[in-house]
Amino acid sequence: MKPTRRQLRLTFPATGESVLAELLDDEAPAACELLWGLLPVETKAIHGMYSGAEIFALVDEAPPAPAENLVQLPLPGEILYFYDPGSGATGARKPVGEIVVVYGRGVTLRAHEGVPTHCTLCARIPGDWKYDWPTFAQECRKARWEGPQQLRIERVES
Repeated sequence: MKPTRRQLRLTFPATGESVLAELLDDEAPAACELLWGLLPVETKAIHGMYSGAEIFALVDEAPPAPAENLVQLPLPGEILYFYDPGSGATGARKPVGEIVVVYGRGVTLRAHEGVPTHCTLCARIPGDWKYDWPTFAQECRKARWEGPQQLRIERVES
């Protein structure tokens, strides 16, 4: 039987388009607790330029994530946490954290210079991206063609 899971709401305030996602506490307990503790977050969602159909929200004062439930080939609807300590030859010279939302197929997670990377899978939007939440996916895609879009990620308290 599927466990009862805590939920997140992701909303584009400009249009009101919103979806619910379920935290995967049973698969990544420490990472889910980290993500839950960061919320609410409201910031510009930036379209990824290396990985494909994904947007991300930068996290201020990013904490490192535990190495659990790591993926490199996420599926549409998966919500991930990415952490880079800033020690690479390229990119930021400070720690960077991102909440990543995958909204389409064909995503292969890559960091600076196309280096393969892994992210912690923390949550999932239920249903099919083409049939159950296509307008939310279209709002995500706007970040690619129209620039960063305001995104709010918050807890759904029961």
